[in-house]
Amino acid sequence: MNDTVVPFPAPDEEHLRRLKAEVERLARLPTVEWMYYATTESHAAKYDVDCITLKSWVEAVVKENEKKLRARQAEQRRREERAEKKQEREDQRVRRDRKEEVVLSRKEIERERKEAERARKQAEKIEREEAAKRVKREAAFAEIAELPKLTHEVRLKEAAKRLGEDFEFLVEEFEVYFAARTIPEDLEPWPEPVDTAELLAAIEAKFRRYVVASDAIVTASVLYAPFTYVVEIAPHAPKLVFTFPEKDAGKSVAQDVLRWIVLRPYAAVEATGAAIYRIVDRLRPTLCLDEADTIFARHHNVLAHIINDSWSNSKRIVPRVGKGGATDEFNVYGAQLISMKGLRMPDTGQSRSIICFIWPKLPSELVEEFTYQDDDEFKVIRRKLARWVVDNAVALRDAKPDFPPGFNNRVRVNWKTLLAIAGLAGREWLERTRKAALELETDRDEPSVTIRLFAALRDIWGQAEARTSESLCADLRKLPSGEWVDITPHKLAAVLREFRIRPIHGLHPTGRSDLTRGGYRYAQFENAFARLLQKPSRESHTRTPGAKPGGKRPRKR
Repeated sequence: MNDTVVPFPAPDEEHLRRLKAEVERLARLPTVEWMYYATTESHAAKYDVDCITLKSWVEAVVKENEKKLRARQAEQRRREERAEKKQEREDQRVRRDRKEEVVLSRKEIERERKEAERARKQAEKIEREEAAKRVKREAAFAEIAELPKLTHEVRLKEAAKRLGEDFEFLVEEFEVYFAARTIPEDLEPWPEPVDTAELLAAIEAKFRRYVVASDAIVTASVLYAPFTYVVEIAPHAPKLVFTFPEKDAGKSVAQDVLRWIVLRPYAAVEATGAAIYRIVDRLRPTLCLDEADTIFARHHNVLAHIINDSWSNSKRIVPRVGKGGATDEFNVYGAQLISMKGLRMPDTGQSRSIICFIWPKLPSELVEEFTYQDDDEFKVIRRKLARWVVDNAVALRDAKPDFPPGFNNRVRVNWKTLLAIAGLAGREWLERTRKAALELETDRDEPSVTIRLFAALRDIWGQAEARTSESLCADLRKLPSGEWVDITPHKLAAVLREFRIRPIHGLHPTGRSDLTRGGYRYAQFENAFARLLQKPSRESHTRTPGAKPGGKRPRKR
């Protein structure tokens, strides 16, 4: 017997791969579809198997796929359950934390409420104590105010020791109290509406009874009185300045007559620096500064700072460091009447002012002697002004008056409210005010050396598009004023450089070295001429003496 074993031939790997791929494909088909293919002899023959075998393999793979699907679904459910449990734990933790926060918040709210209640009670206690101190201070002030001024300092020291107050603080508070006593009491407003033109006429008649001045000065002074009543709604508060180089010109009289007409006048002469800030901030007075030339002569003078800071109604707060390093804040905006010998005030103050150059009266110019006392006529005017401001404040706040030609920048805003008041009085007062404004502002200030130089350059320029530095200096030296006899190209360049006007080298178009010079083009000066030489003037307030007006812009080629 032959025991040799004949091995079974190895299945073809490609055949098995194809068969396996087909079985897996059929298993992914719907049951009806894969059953159709698995029971079709011709289809099974393609893979060298019979229908039964092919069907059994497909069923096995389908069962395996279903088993895997169930396993995946079960795993997905387990993951979802774990996520839900985790979220539930997180939600429980959040609820627990929120509950704790609510409890803590309630405790915090209760604690803050108790602290606020303690703070309120403490503030009320301090306020009661401060009110009691204030009553005692005012009682002491009332007694001291009736005594001669020479005794005030001694009595204030005694009061400071008796009341337990700081002496310097007590002095400042007393000065505010004393200032309030000097301000005329508020009167009952006039019961009926007041005609603006009639009111201005009454003020003018009262002013002219004691003061001799030009029509322009009278107009400005009359309008300034009602202006002080509407200063709070005005964008700016120009100062009304009465000045003359010599004494006995009627400057103080003009100011003192208006003092009995304007709103809450206060003569700020003897108050200390720190007290002035408190007086202006609390009482909102019209400051009346007589002999103000002595004020500006002092260094680090508080009143000089207030004059500048009080021009713009910008609600700007001025901080001042007080005793112990504490910082107090003050609003010093308001109107001011100023009389002074000469015009010894900084340029910044002058530009914020309406300046009235008041001449001494002639022997033939007769007026009544002013008694410097209040009277029934003053009181009637003040009552009418109190009613007038109530009826006209809104109209003046929204007014947009027409300005005289050339009015710009500070000159424009200084006259804005005065022109608006004149507009309420009718055409006659409006034309009169425009004429007065032109008269008072035209050629009012002496231009600075730099402005005069720009004016001279404009006057000598001619029709050329460009000028060399040498030719400009030569023409400047020829001017009859003699002001520029020492001018050189280097000096000219040094002045112009501050205005970012620099010489151009190589102006000659041919570029020839013997004809090329440094110089300037007219276009470099157009902005400076337009902006620096624009003050109101009947012709040109900056024209160089002896030069012809004009300086026309050269023709463009």
